[in-house]
Amino acid sequence: MRVGGSGERLRYLRLLLGLTLTLAAGTGAVAEPRVQACPSNPSATTGQVQWTSPPEANQHDKAPKPCAPCTDPANRATKTCAVFRFLTSEACASGRCADAEGEFVRRSHGGDAFFLQYDTRHRDPARHPRARAENCRFVLWAVAPVIGIEDVAGYAGRNYWQDAYVASQTMVEPPFARNDLAFAIQPPTVRGQHQFHIHIGTLAPVYSAALAGLARTAARVRINSLDFHARFIAVPAGSDPFAGLDVSGLVQAMLPGGAADLPFYGVMAVVTDDGRGLWILAAKGFERAELNFIGPTACRLR
Repeated sequence: MRVGGSGERLRYLRLLLGLTLTLAAGTGAVAEPRVQACPSNPSATTGQVQWTSPPEANQHDKAPKPCAPCTDPANRATKTCAVFRFLTSEACASGRCADAEGEFVRRSHGGDAFFLQYDTRHRDPARHPRARAENCRFVLWAVAPVIGIEDVAGYAGRNYWQDAYVASQTMVEPPFARNDLAFAIQPPTVRGQHQFHIHIGTLAPVYSAALAGLARTAARVRINSLDFHARFIAVPAGSDPFAGLDVSGLVQAMLPGGAADLPFYGVMAVVTDDGRGLWILAAKGFERAELNFIGPTACRLR
């Protein structure tokens, strides 16, 4: 079947999604969590469609209006918008603040305002056992009301991945080495917060070994029981690996369903070869727990 323009392609994709779910229900098979197209955004690029995962398909992100950011009254008071409420509260108005889960500093880079969080939950392992020994975990939070990886219109024109890289080199003590430095974003199916954020850590040994032996031309790789779409990008020596790079656009081009797949896929960007290489990896259900957040000594915010 040959599919023509953008409107026809969209109708075809919706038909496929509906047919898949219908067949799964009829045969007793377990269907993928369904996605839904958000109402059209008048300011979005012509033909651009945002897809979302509804709250019933998500583990933690139960925002009642998944297509709307945390500024929407229906979402703002929910648990999944707690970090956004805190960062936009009077407590953080000075640009530096802290709560029971972290220390936060506000910065701007290239016109994008963000908060960098040093996660301090490792200091109370009895209350936060999953954070035990995670003494070097950082999270970049967008200040603008942007939802997440699926909010392609919300972060259009912004480069939060570059912001996260710059933060890892200038706002962290000691700065992260430019080898096996990893950045990750989770899909709505597994994330906890409805506000755009990127986790900053390093590669776990199983990932380091797999990528070290992977051909630079590889498009797929299986690591730690996850099937990744992969893309390697060579970076000139001394350059910022994310400068001018549209990570979301690259990921959409890698995924079979394009933007319609974003609600299912987590993304990891890995800096290698002392900054001269960058791997972009995307896998269904990828979670931040795949990264390593334990350092030889405790990190801190500058």
